[in-house]
Amino acid sequence: MSEAPGTSVAGAAEAFVAPASYAQERVWFADRLAGHSLVYHVFDWFPLRFDLTAEQVLAALAEVVRRHESLRTGFRLDQGRLHQVVHPSVELPVTHADVSALAPAEREDELRRLYHAQADRRIDPDAAPLWRATLVRGGPAEWHLMFVAHHAVVDAASEAILLAELTELCAAAERGRPAELPELPVQCADHAVWQRDQLAGPRMAELLDFWRATLADLPVVHRLPTDRPRPAVRSFAGGDVAATLPPDVADALPAVCAATTSTPFMVLLSGYVALLRRLTGEDDTVVGIPVDGRDLPELRPLVGMFVNLLVLRVDAGGDPTFAELIGRVRAALLAALDHQDLPYQRLVEELGRHRVPPYQLGFNDVGARAFAGSSGGGTAEDDLMLEVGSDVLRVEYDSALFDEATAHGIAACYLDVLTTALADPGTRLSALPVEPLAGRVTAEVPAEDAPAPYVEPATSAELLVADVWAEVLGVERVGARDDFFALGGHSLLALRVIARLSAAAEVPLSIQEFFADTTVAGVAAALERALAAEIDAMSDEDARVRLDEGRAP
Repeated sequence: MSEAPGTSVAGAAEAFVAPASYAQERVWFADRLAGHSLVYHVFDWFPLRFDLTAEQVLAALAEVVRRHESLRTGFRLDQGRLHQVVHPSVELPVTHADVSALAPAEREDELRRLYHAQADRRIDPDAAPLWRATLVRGGPAEWHLMFVAHHAVVDAASEAILLAELTELCAAAERGRPAELPELPVQCADHAVWQRDQLAGPRMAELLDFWRATLADLPVVHRLPTDRPRPAVRSFAGGDVAATLPPDVADALPAVCAATTSTPFMVLLSGYVALLRRLTGEDDTVVGIPVDGRDLPELRPLVGMFVNLLVLRVDAGGDPTFAELIGRVRAALLAALDHQDLPYQRLVEELGRHRVPPYQLGFNDVGARAFAGSSGGGTAEDDLMLEVGSDVLRVEYDSALFDEATAHGIAACYLDVLTTALADPGTRLSALPVEPLAGRVTAEVPAEDAPAPYVEPATSAELLVADVWAEVLGVERVGARDDFFALGGHSLLALRVIARLSAAAEVPLSIQEFFADTTVAGVAAALERALAAEIDAMSDEDARVRLDEGRAP
């Protein structure tokens, strides 16, 4: 191992800056919008059963950090453009604990407490490293590494890579042999530059043409019954419930896959589409799915964030059999996968779906991989996300919309639908056993804001905002009631506008404050509040100087 045991790890000679990848950009922006939520954090708990000292385990971790630049990466916003900053070295943010002297039951309780204490704290999405860990000695030859990272630098596939490399490095240290780890021909920054170059030409036009046609007249929101109306602003608070997959499902799945020329993912997703069709009564079913974005072999051994999101649209009308529905899902999925390299945020911009995302119901098949550890803090990125593992089903739900009992009911309905459909794929959707959900149907959100009548900007802050918008958006006249997105703005342009307004007014304007009211008057009011708060925090002399210099917006 090239690194001596310690709390720091060295990388390149000096830090360097590269464009953020599209995946990093999406997660960083979404995290800023989510505020203080932990929704974009990744949690895990790595067991390391080796007869090593704490210094040796830390040395193994330091080598992993040296190998993977993402674990030494922070982010910087410059003139509205996000960059990743790869640092040459970082202090390992690792705390230590020892529970080996406790009785077994107390030891387990203390391990859980330590895990929750480690996980339930937010990570600043800018300052490297964007992860932290607690190393716990559980007993002789028993270590636990409790790990939490920001999703902008670590995805689910990265967790398996981390565990594999730590295990190999610890085994090598225990046996006194060199570690056998794959060479890393590229790093995340290399991929980000390559990706942006690839999408700068005709491929982007081809992708946009496909998705425009596929998602034309996309439903604004799903019609799944909820327990409460949709709030105006999301809190990202959530919960999750789990259920065991019946053995009948695993037993029947291979034969159905073979008969329908489909993968397990396609069949399990078809069960979800069938359930949604029955619960909503809507033929047009829209589901979001993550794709790992690691098609290139060079990316497979990297710790980093490569996940993209796809919007899958399936026509479930005409009361098809389950086998016929699998065919429709298969066709839609294969077409989407052929065009998966369009960044999700670029699709959001194209569709103009900034307040309500293109999909609100998610699905994922994690296969044999265990579900990621939960901090217990309770978050949800989607209205509803259904995840299926090799023997477990998990439903994550937005607690502003759904009660826990409703989530349990959805899980039970899915298992009933899947069991019946797999037993006889010729069953029509109308014959699948589905218990109606008690709840109300969410009211549709308007797809677009109606054009506002022109109102002359009145205050100095409104004039500043209107001038910046006109310049950035290329619009000749901007009124006080005009909405940023209705004028053609999107998330990246919003970052540029926020940067320019913050610099011009000399007060920080957050993404959350900008999105709270995206009219000229609303953003101007946010600037005025920020200025008032800054002046309140100043001494009387500093405040007088600031106001005398005319730096108020």
